[in-house]
Amino acid sequence: MDVGKSFGYVFDDDQWITKILIAAAILALGLLFSWMLLIPLLLAGLLLGGYGVEITRRVLNGATPVLPEWDDWGELLIDGVKAWVVGVIYALPIIIVGVCLSPAIGIAAEDAEEVSSLFGSVLGCLNFLWGIVMGLLLPAAIAAWVAQDELSAAFRFGDVISLVRNNFGTYLIVLVIGWVANIISGLGLLACGVGFLVTAPYAGWITAHLRGQAYLVATGPGQQPAPEESPA
Repeated sequence: MDVGKSFGYVFDDDQWITKILIAAAILALGLLFSWMLLIPLLLAGLLLGGYGVEITRRVLNGATPVLPEWDDWGELLIDGVKAWVVGVIYALPIIIVGVCLSPAIGIAAEDAEEVSSLFGSVLGCLNFLWGIVMGLLLPAAIAAWVAQDELSAAFRFGDVISLVRNNFGTYLIVLVIGWVANIISGLGLLACGVGFLVTAPYAGWITAHLRGQAYLVATGPGQQPAPEESPA
């Protein structure tokens, strides 16, 4: 797996400046109009997420350039919604735990601050641990859906878990690089917050490329569909 490629492939595209400026504009408009029930920001996030899914698809298919054009907005939005659904399903365990513990934390806060603090710490630890689990499983789940062109493939939990378990080192790299990408994203805030409009999409593109690479490594060349032959 070429980690360096996931950071540098963006700049191999002759139109990378235009493409990242479009991504920045989408994020900027989403933030600017987020006062409208957060709907514009949600739409921006779905579009950027769908763009990341398309990057993963192009990595899996060996398409060039890897950065897609900003043209099929409807398809990008649909892919973004699908990716969001996958994320929510994988987050359900910690969401349910949080919903169950929140009343207990509230009741404990009225009687004993120490008990409330304990419950809060437990919930924080569970959130952190499940965040690691999701960081390992989600890239595999999304790539499985994209590779097999079936959203249900993301929810074949046994297959996804086996894929990650059998290629733990590979997906650990994806997890760690994902954290690094988040740090890069946060660095954009140092430039009066404006840089975030560029670093946030770029960070997403890093992880999108890497999850495609990881799936190819994990499944092996023998598991990939044969390239279509061009008609004679």
